[in-house]
Amino acid sequence: MPFVVDQKGPVKVGGPKAKRSELQVSGQGYWTFTPVVGAVPVPAEALPLIKGAHGTVIVDREKDVVYWGLENVGWVGFGERLMKSWVVDGDPAFKKGNLHGADIMGRKGKGPLVAAADNVEGEVYVSDTSFKTAAKVRIPPGGPYADGKGYAPTDVAFAPGGTVWVTDGYGKAYFMPADVEPLKFRGEFLGGKKMSGTPHGITFDAGTGNLLVSARPEAQVHVWSPKDKGFLENNQLPAGSTVCDVDVWGDYVLAACLDGPKGTPGPLYVIDKKRRVILSTIKPKEELGYEHAQHLHDACWYVTGSGASREVYIVFTAWNPGGIGALKLVNAE
Repeated sequence: MPFVVDQKGPVKVGGPKAKRSELQVSGQGYWTFTPVVGAVPVPAEALPLIKGAHGTVIVDREKDVVYWGLENVGWVGFGERLMKSWVVDGDPAFKKGNLHGADIMGRKGKGPLVAAADNVEGEVYVSDTSFKTAAKVRIPPGGPYADGKGYAPTDVAFAPGGTVWVTDGYGKAYFMPADVEPLKFRGEFLGGKKMSGTPHGITFDAGTGNLLVSARPEAQVHVWSPKDKGFLENNQLPAGSTVCDVDVWGDYVLAACLDGPKGTPGPLYVIDKKRRVILSTIKPKEELGYEHAQHLHDACWYVTGSGASREVYIVFTAWNPGGIGALKLVNAE
């Protein structure tokens, strides 16, 4: 995909323009971000395990809360615009393995549902945002998994029709649909190693009704149509950008990469999905001082407030060493 710099975007950024020389920033044009000092503080009981972080971030827009999946800890919540934190007291299943990839889905008249893929325990969980009780499903029956081996799910995505999609990024590399209630696989297997050596992430794009599959070693984001049962396009990131997962906000896709070109620290890319161009490259380690951000594992858009007080953030989590950070869209020259 080509690079294009936009000077305007979907949300008006308040305040006077700041000079880049006077502010720590990363990104190009409109899509320029700065660190949020004091944001996403890690609770004291989780600090000893932060180095091994290998998880995910999701946003509960109803409660204005961001959740972080931390291995051997479970869910960590961040509220009050990312300034307050706590460890969620939930189903013990969340604390045993690793919440590697997750998704959240709103429901009319009920609290949102959360699905999570545990690559360590080889399970997928579905719960509400109380996190008190989790439904679980293990390895899919039949098909390429008939031998009961080679399954390590890495991400999930809710879709219409009571569906949750699961990608087996660390196993046999298939992605597959399952029923949400009751939680069970449908026996359909797609992709495999011919598609990607590691289909690490899967995301449902509500704007198009398609799935975005992150092919990590190939630095590609495949677009797959559930309606047409086939791939529509393949978006190529800069060579070496080992993309782990993407998040969608309107027309904009946020891609978190384990590594950048030529082995550089993992970047974040902002992509215009309609024009199929890269609008910004954000470098948390190289340009924003996040020393733990060598390998970016997941990131999400966090858009909060309304009108003149609307603010746009990116929350990201890193692996090896593990950690978490938050960036804010800034009005910079």
